[in-house]
Amino acid sequence: MSLKYKHALLFVDDEESITKSLRRLFRKEQHEIFTASSGQDGLNVLKDSGKPFSLIISDQRMPGMSGSEFLEKAKEIFPDAVRILLTGYSDMNAIVDAVNKGEIHRYFTKPWNDDDLVLHIYQSLQQYELVVENRRLLALTQKQNQKLDEFTKKLEGKVAERTKEVAEKNEALSVLNKELEKNLYNTVRAFSSFVEMLIPSLAGHGRRVGSIARRVAQEMNLPEEEVTQTEIGGLLHDLGKVGLPSKLLESKTQEGWTAQEKAVFGRHPERGQAAVQFIDKLSHAGILVRCHHEQYDGQGYPDQLSEEEIPLGARIITVADAFDKVVNLKRIDRETLKKAAKGQTLTQETFQNAAVLHLKEGAFTRYDPDVIKAFLEILKGQGFDFGREKEHPLEGLAAGMVLSRPMHTRSGRFLLSQGTSLTEELITKLKAVNNIEPLTEVIHVRAE
Repeated sequence: MSLKYKHALLFVDDEESITKSLRRLFRKEQHEIFTASSGQDGLNVLKDSGKPFSLIISDQRMPGMSGSEFLEKAKEIFPDAVRILLTGYSDMNAIVDAVNKGEIHRYFTKPWNDDDLVLHIYQSLQQYELVVENRRLLALTQKQNQKLDEFTKKLEGKVAERTKEVAEKNEALSVLNKELEKNLYNTVRAFSSFVEMLIPSLAGHGRRVGSIARRVAQEMNLPEEEVTQTEIGGLLHDLGKVGLPSKLLESKTQEGWTAQEKAVFGRHPERGQAAVQFIDKLSHAGILVRCHHEQYDGQGYPDQLSEEEIPLGARIITVADAFDKVVNLKRIDRETLKKAAKGQTLTQETFQNAAVLHLKEGAFTRYDPDVIKAFLEILKGQGFDFGREKEHPLEGLAAGMVLSRPMHTRSGRFLLSQGTSLTEELITKLKAVNNIEPLTEVIHVRAE
C-alpha cells in the first residue's frame, strides 16, 4: 500500500514487549515512531513533540490511566488522529467508553493478527491523508477569499475620494460573493464551484451535464436516489481535471499529445473518484465519475468496461457530456460539423444537430443506444432550456435577464452563478467591477 506522506505514530502500552512488537511491524517504513509506557507519558509525548500525529494505538489495561481515558484526552490534542484500542479482555464497558468518549476508529484484541492490523492501519492512514488534503484545499480557498477581501478593502480606499457610492457597491458585491459561497448547499456544490474556479473554460459545463443526466435518468425511470447520484456524478465528472496542465484542458482533440500526456489525462476519472470516495453519500457518484469515459464497446478508460458492466448512471453521463461538449464547448470534428451544417452558416442549431449526429454515429460503440433513445425523446419534446441562450456585452444587459452560464472576470475570478436573475442594482455593480477588473467580453443569458 502506498502513502503520500510519512507519518508520526504513537504506541502506548505498559508492556515494553508490546510496543517493540508494534514498532517491528513498521520497521521497513520511514514513519516516525514514538512509544510510551503509560497514558500520562503518552500525553506528554503528544504535547511535547511539536508535530501532528496521524495514528495513536493504546492498550486498555494500564496503571494510572486506562486506554479509553487516554484516547479521550488524546482526541483533544489531535482530534484528526486515527485512534485504535488494544485490549486483552472482553471488557465491553471499556470499549463503549473508548467509542463514545475517545471516538476510536477500531479496537483489536490481544493477541492480534499482524496482517489484519497492518492492513487496517494503512487504510486508516490513507483516509487520514484524504482528510488532510481536503483541509489543505479548504485552507487554500479561504486564503484566496481572504486575499479577495483584502483587495476589495484596498480598492474601496482608493475610490472613496471619487465616489462613496462606488465603494459601497463594491463592498456589497463582496458580501454577495461571500453569501453565494456560504449558500453552496453541500459538498457537491463546493466541489463543482472549485472546478469552475480553477478551470474557467469548463464554467457551467458540469451543471449542464448534471441537469441533462438527471432528465435522462428520470426518462429511463431510474429510482430517485439513482437519479440524484447520476446528477451528482454529472456535476463532478470533471473534478479529476483539477491540476492538469492547461494544454490538456484547452485542446479539443488529443492530436499532438505525447504518450505521457495521454496517460496523465487518462487518469483524471480515477482522480475524480479518489476525491470523493471516502464521503459516504458520494461514494456511488464517485464510481460514476470513474466510469464516465468508458465506452459501450469496451474501448474506453480507465477499466475498459463494456455494455452492462458500465453503471447505467455513467452511461447516461457519457451521453450528456458528449452532447454539451459539442453544443456549448464547440468540441466536434470538422467532418461531423460539415455534415450537420449542410453548407449553411454555423448557428447554435447547427451545433445541436452535429451533437445529435455524433451521438447517433456512436451508438453501440461509444454510447449506449438505449440512453441515446431516451435522450432524443427529451430533445424532441421539451428539450433542454439551458441550451437556448444569447450573447450580450455588458452594456447590453437589462433587468430581468437570467444568466445561462456562470459569470467571471477575464482573469477567471468567479462573480455570479448560472441562473442568477439580473436587476438594475446588480448590473450597476457589475459595471463598477468592470472598471477595476474587466469582465468577459460577452455574457451569456437565457433566450426568451
